[in-house]
Amino acid sequence: MERWNKADTTLLTAALCFLTAVGLRIVYPESIFTEGFLFVTEAAMVGGIADWFAVTALFKKPLGFPFHTAILPNRRADFVAASQTMVQQEFFSRRTLFKKVDNIDLLPLLLKYLENPATKHFLLNEILAALKKYISSTDTNSQSKFLANKLRRELENIPVQKIIDDGGNWIKSTGKDRELFVALINRMKETAARDETRQKLQAVLEKFAEEKTRGASAFSLLMAGLAAALNFVNFEEAAEIMQAQLLKLLDELSQDSPIQRRTLQECRLKISALADTPEFRKLIERVQVDLAGTLPLEETVSGALEKFKAQILSIELNELSPVAQDSKTLGAIFTETLLTLYDEFLANLKTDGAIKKSVEKFLGELRARATIYAQPLVGEVAKSALNRMTDEQLNSLVYDKAETDFVWIRMNGSIVGSIVGAMIFLLIKIFS
Repeated sequence: MERWNKADTTLLTAALCFLTAVGLRIVYPESIFTEGFLFVTEAAMVGGIADWFAVTALFKKPLGFPFHTAILPNRRADFVAASQTMVQQEFFSRRTLFKKVDNIDLLPLLLKYLENPATKHFLLNEILAALKKYISSTDTNSQSKFLANKLRRELENIPVQKIIDDGGNWIKSTGKDRELFVALINRMKETAARDETRQKLQAVLEKFAEEKTRGASAFSLLMAGLAAALNFVNFEEAAEIMQAQLLKLLDELSQDSPIQRRTLQECRLKISALADTPEFRKLIERVQVDLAGTLPLEETVSGALEKFKAQILSIELNELSPVAQDSKTLGAIFTETLLTLYDEFLANLKTDGAIKKSVEKFLGELRARATIYAQPLVGEVAKSALNRMTDEQLNSLVYDKAETDFVWIRMNGSIVGSIVGAMIFLLIKIFS
């Protein structure tokens, strides 16, 4: 509005023509031409001044005139509210926004964004950073106590029958029962091969013979004494023979042989029968409770958590790459697992119909919610922007958008004024 424009030139021209017409009218007072020229230029100048006043009064007080001028600054609040309503309901109405966003397929854009290496690196870095922050803030002692108590309760709550069944199945499937049987037989062989064992066998035979002769008849005692004197009964040799036979039997039992298999099968049957007794169940239950109470679970869990914490915290955010098999740590394995899960998620997002449908549904709801919240937000943004403007900035904003039209309104005032002045002058002369 402060710049010289065509409307100013037109108004100046009309004013100069008016002054010229006044001069000609003074010089040629009887001339109808000078009279008509004066009438037309006067009307043109008055029309130009009137439209200049009208346009200027929209934005400020022309020549300080205070009545109903500076309309835009004085009606600023109404203008801002009207602009907000126009932006919300006309330019960015919900129907318009929904039509625009419905044509946008967000899933390909999301896939393209997620496949970008920079995006992948950024997201995994953020996940690792959040995990590090969480782990750093956790109390290992309280966590270990909580987990140890939970494990202890789980151990105590395992059904006894399940322990018996699972333990028996595990021993049979892994062949541990045969290993235990062979180990027991080998231990028995070690014991049977000792001199103490032979001496005990001899002592048992001698005691047995003594018990048999006790209370016997005189003839029986005579015959027994005769046999001992003639060395017919040698308890030492008998003990050696029994020890040798026992070792031979134990050798057969320690090797894969028919007698070993029969004996092992009999043991299995006896143990199965024993497992069904209430006494055995009570024994297993008591062992279960004692074992759960005596296991150093707190120390074990605490050590594991500390190691895990140290491994995770040692991961550098720029080391999001696969690690060689021979140099993997817990942190490196976790990082590689994170990378694998990210790649699998992208692959499933492309191929899995159910996942794609779920993600598309989520994106559709997100798009709808964003549109609903964006529509009033746009109006608030426009309102906030207009309220921050000064009166001069607001005037410039409106004037600059329609400057050409405002210029032509002023020019039209002079042009239409001159035409109307000419027509009025002709009518006056015709009817006078």
